[in-house]
Amino acid sequence: MTISILTRLAGASSLTLMLAACMDVAMTVDVTSQTEAEATMVTTMERDMYDLMMAQASEQDEEFCAEGELVESADTVECTLVRLGPFADLNFDGEEGEDPIIEDIGGGQVRVAFPTSDLTESLSEEVDPSQDAQMQAMIASIFEGHTITMTISGGTIADTNMELAADGRSATFEIPFTDLFSPELDLPAEIYAVVQK
Repeated sequence: MTISILTRLAGASSLTLMLAACMDVAMTVDVTSQTEAEATMVTTMERDMYDLMMAQASEQDEEFCAEGELVESADTVECTLVRLGPFADLNFDGEEGEDPIIEDIGGGQVRVAFPTSDLTESLSEEVDPSQDAQMQAMIASIFEGHTITMTISGGTIADTNMELAADGRSATFEIPFTDLFSPELDLPAEIYAVVQK
């Protein structure tokens, strides 16, 4: 569930939105060297919503966790997708401009960035600022408490626009789902951190 999937959700049906609202997404990029990294995406969904999604799914629908490891419990279903290797090979969607951009910028530093422009542009087109207060309140209540979290780690963080950990060795940016459907959404063009190896 990367930027492209979130973008598609902006214009999704009410059922799809309800299902998406009951999941949390965590994306982590751990820079292991100046040429390689490990990217992990964990999607956690409430069990009852997962069962509903599976019951409503058709053959044309994209399979949930088709390429990841699925772990089911009584309360939740968790999908973990891991990519490990050279920077250019780390992708979740295979679509240009939607996966983390990782590059060696010299001096032993690696810059990791999550672009947000596609997401903000699409959502600004789909979110109707004239929606009545009741509709906005309903959307907010459905998505309340669920987030998208991005973390960059692997060494001392030399520069970032994310929240720096106390030890200075990782940075995190959290986006509440409710913010994604707010007409006042204001994200930076990219969410980034520079890792010193």
